[in-house]
Amino acid sequence: MNQFKNTFLQIFFCWILLLPDFAIAQPDTNIDLTNSFWSRHNLAKVGTLGIAGGTLIYSWGVWWKNDYKPFKFFNEETEVFDANLGIDKVGHTYTSYFMFHAVDDILKWGGNDRESAFWWATGISASHALIIEIGDGFSKYGFDWRDLIANWSGVGYSMLQESVPFFKNFQMKWSLYYPLNKHAFKVNDLYDYHIYMMSAKVNELLPAKLEPYWPDFLQVAFGYSGADNVNRREYVFTFDYDLELLPLNGKDFTLLKSLINMFHLPAPGVKFSKGHKPEFSLLLLH
Repeated sequence: MNQFKNTFLQIFFCWILLLPDFAIAQPDTNIDLTNSFWSRHNLAKVGTLGIAGGTLIYSWGVWWKNDYKPFKFFNEETEVFDANLGIDKVGHTYTSYFMFHAVDDILKWGGNDRESAFWWATGISASHALIIEIGDGFSKYGFDWRDLIANWSGVGYSMLQESVPFFKNFQMKWSLYYPLNKHAFKVNDLYDYHIYMMSAKVNELLPAKLEPYWPDFLQVAFGYSGADNVNRREYVFTFDYDLELLPLNGKDFTLLKSLINMFHLPAPGVKFSKGHKPEFSLLLLH
């Protein structure tokens, strides 16, 4: 069974390696598509492989290493939004959302046309999620179809955003504070420090008469998190920034702004939790 998992990983990586040969349909003539290693075309391939492969290596290091077991399914006795307050499932959704948009942006930066980048991002993010669950299936965690559905929901919403421009006004973002006393970055040990958000481009949603009075860069976000060792739900309202409006021009800066814009930077916000007073923070981070 371990051989099956390793073979699946090999196929996944070989598929990505073939990407430069099949992804380009109508290349941007301003992009260097020469055989030079340092062409954007090749660097996009390396970046895509790095993101997809790097997260798999991370998964192996923190979850699967020295933990090979016969394949099994994970049967969660509690409801989906009871275990870890559902933060894990929201995290799975965001992970595939990020994977899709990162791959899509990198491929378009590398000279691939919009349609090709779209379908490669879809395939890579969807198969990446499946591989993660197969890896869990061969460990103590087990294959969880609920996790897979959450991941594919992130892929689906990303596809919707690219197909229907209106939905680009609602962006998923992540805020994570990493405690200095933690010695190993194991995401599911840090649920109290996650905030997953849906950020809205207010100026795009306001009536035409009101839009001039709202700063273009300023967004509002609604978030969800946990506290007290994931025993208390927290709801967040905070301001957010549209970093894609930064006055930095050029394809390189456009890519950088797009990637960073999937994270929430500290901003004024307030947290609400049942049985607790609202907690205001000038620079809300977690």
